Amino acid sequence: MKNLLVVCLILSLTTVSFAQTSQPEMFMTAERTGDPNPRYFFLWSTSAGKYIMLWNGMGEFTYPQGMRKPFRLMRGMKAKLERVCYLEHDRDLFLLYEVRDEGFYLARMEQTKRKIKWLTPLGNLSGEDPSMDGDVVRVGKSIEISKADGRVLRRD
Repeated sequence: MKNLLVVCLILSLTTVSFAQTSQPEMFMTAERTGDPNPRYFFLWSTSAGKYIMLWNGMGEFTYPQGMRKPFRLMRGMKAKLERVCYLEHDRDLFLLYEVRDEGFYLARMEQTKRKIKWLTPLGNLSGEDPSMDGDVVRVGKSIEISKADGRVLRRD
């Protein structure tokens, strides 16, 4: 009887440890629409509402009730967005975006106030897909960034 109890205990602990192993959350690519040059925009939705981001970094957030609020992602009039990837995590919005002639940036934005908590410049990347794995944002296989403060933890 004791042997059966020990076997059941081991099996239940093994099951719990496998259940706690989580898969990385993958960023989604925002839909790019509009004229290819010069006026295009990006569209995406989260549980908080809908986003529209213009090529120049000006954005608009629409609440489910229909109210709209503007926000600005980038500074500088010459900057031009090329690609936007997003992930909603812990009620915040993580954005990986590419700015023409500047490279990529990773930002964490608080959705209700649309305030940037942190912004990390990443330089040029070769189109690597970002993901969230626990407390780390991974960009490809070579870059790891702390989700808490945007600090680069590893860069190969």
